[in-house]
Amino acid sequence: MGKIEPKQLKVGDRLETFSKPVTEPMMVEFERVVWDRGKNSHSDPEAAKADGLSRTIASGQNQMAFMHELLEKNFGDAWVYGGKISIRYIRPVYAHDVLTPNAVVTDVIEEDGRSRVLLDVWCENQDGNKTSIGTASAGQPSAKRSWTASEPERIAS
Repeated sequence: MGKIEPKQLKVGDRLETFSKPVTEPMMVEFERVVWDRGKNSHSDPEAAKADGLSRTIASGQNQMAFMHELLEKNFGDAWVYGGKISIRYIRPVYAHDVLTPNAVVTDVIEEDGRSRVLLDVWCENQDGNKTSIGTASAGQPSAKRSWTASEPERIAS
C-alpha cells in the first residue's frame, strides 16, 4: 500500500485545531524553561501586582507555542523547515483560560517553483475573544514528520 499524502490546502480551508487550558504551573514552567528571567509578571503574582496587573499573565511566547503546535500538526516538515510567522499579541491570557489556535488559508502561491500556503492565524480564548493575530505561511502540508520517533536516523544525527 502506498504512502497517504495529506490533503492539499486551498483558499478558504481552515486548519484542524484543538483547545487547551492554560494553567498557572504551565505558565511558571514555561517561563523557567524557555527564558528564566526570575520572578516576573508571567510567573509570580506579587511581581504582576507590582507591575499593575491583577494577576499573572501568560507570555506571548506561551501563545506562540500553541500556534506552533497547530502549524506543526497540520503542515509537518513543511512548517518545521520553511514556515514563517508574524504574530501580534492583542489581549492578555490568564491562568484558567482555554486557548484555541486557528488558521484559515488566504492564498496559495507559487514560490521558487513550489506551492506555498498563506494563512491568517489567531488564538482565541474560551469566550471567543482573540488574544493574538497574525499571518503565517508554509509549503503544502507534508506527511513527513522528521522529528518523530518513527524516523530515528534524523533524531540520532
